[in-house]
Amino acid sequence: MWFILLFISIFATGILELRWSGVGIEDWWRNEQFWVIGGTSAHLFAVFQGLLKVLAGIDTNFTVTSKASDDDGDFAELYVFKWTSLLIPPTTVLVVNLVGMVAGVSYAVNSGYQSWGPLFGKLFFSIWVIVHLYPFLKGLLGRTNRTPTIVIVWSILLASIFSLLWVRIDPFTSPTQKAAAAGQCGINC
Repeated sequence: MWFILLFISIFATGILELRWSGVGIEDWWRNEQFWVIGGTSAHLFAVFQGLLKVLAGIDTNFTVTSKASDDDGDFAELYVFKWTSLLIPPTTVLVVNLVGMVAGVSYAVNSGYQSWGPLFGKLFFSIWVIVHLYPFLKGLLGRTNRTPTIVIVWSILLASIFSLLWVRIDPFTSPTQKAAAAGQCGINC
């Protein structure tokens, strides 16, 4: 509940900034989507490249080339933009949220009435992330015959690893509850 209240206060601050600056709601929403998509793809890679340069001394190269079309020329491979690795993190975030929504609803159906309350907060945040990444998802699914298979494979692999780590860590269960579930009951059971 606290996270939802915090989220609403951040959202209200954004609305107030929107009103004071004179920017329209549609422009504000596109800006929000841009920052979420950029933050999960290009900005993330820029941070990793900066860390590699500072910590490991690995320098990244940037070659300035002509923007003229040279499809059949000697330098045609220079004009190909290799963006496959930039698609993997946002696709992974989408897969994790979609799988989390399905797993949460199935858990709530199996656990009964008391599990539906916490589920709504989790669904709210998952839907918020998916709505922010909707233009990315639309572009990715709109090019089904051009989407690289490696993006889907890596995203599903990373989503599986993150999900298994989340299940293993289980941050919402106290050590007492974990010990009781394992059958090692002490004084506090």
